Amino acid sequence: MGFSDNYQEPIDQTIRKRVSCRTYQDRALTEEDKGRVLDFCRLITRGLHGETISYHLIEHNANDLKKRKLAGYGLFKNARSFIVGIIDKSDFHHVSYGYALEHVILKATELGLGTCWAGDFDPYLIKNVPTNDNQTIPAICLVGYAAAKRTLIEKAARFAIQASRRKDWHKFFFNGDFETPLTADKAGPYTEPLELLRLSPSSGNTQPWRIAKEKKKDAFHFFKKVVNKRYEKKKLHDIDIGVAMCHFELGAAKNGLPGEWQHTEPRVPNIPDDTHYMISWLTER
Repeated sequence: MGFSDNYQEPIDQTIRKRVSCRTYQDRALTEEDKGRVLDFCRLITRGLHGETISYHLIEHNANDLKKRKLAGYGLFKNARSFIVGIIDKSDFHHVSYGYALEHVILKATELGLGTCWAGDFDPYLIKNVPTNDNQTIPAICLVGYAAAKRTLIEKAARFAIQASRRKDWHKFFFNGDFETPLTADKAGPYTEPLELLRLSPSSGNTQPWRIAKEKKKDAFHFFKKVVNKRYEKKKLHDIDIGVAMCHFELGAAKNGLPGEWQHTEPRVPNIPDDTHYMISWLTER
């Protein structure tokens, strides 16, 4: 879909710089920063299957949120601003949503803002965001100015899910089948796009993406491995796949590698039972 031209900093630097932020400075976003985020949001108003997407940047009183003891809110400190996307329902809208909102999150990172995905969130946070029966809000994003130090609660949460750790290449990327790991020399110019994909955030750091490259051409088939059944039921793994697609596509664009997302019949034998085909990056029609 091509949003790479809308970033000013090298995208690999932004992806490596971005971390999930749960501890914020006790201040609201400036009007200038809110405007910059919303201006970028207006560039990404269609999902991968043509779903309409709109955005709100909502603000709450931080003290009010503390008093209400919202579900999951205790993991965050001084969070008051949230990016909320509204997307048309479709069979693929969770993936589309992850793909679109991750672009926004990377732009917020480029602007110097701290962010954190929230797939499990209290409905109170979006109580004033209007939706119709054909629309949904699959997840939201906290946004603000990162505090200089993390709280003990945030440190414990990050330790519990090993937030900064990513699995090695051989766990994610395969060459021709799911028994042969894809090495960097076989990946060729796609080494960096795959590495940027590997760095993607995911729900509970479950990293559910699995990618199989066809041996004789640059066709990359994206699969979802069910790592956490609760996340799978809530479609959070689907959002994770969209996030991974965003990173891969931006990495491909940085390296001048053309391609497009298509649904096809993947030429990959012996697909594991807990691994499901999602979409493919194809360089040939």
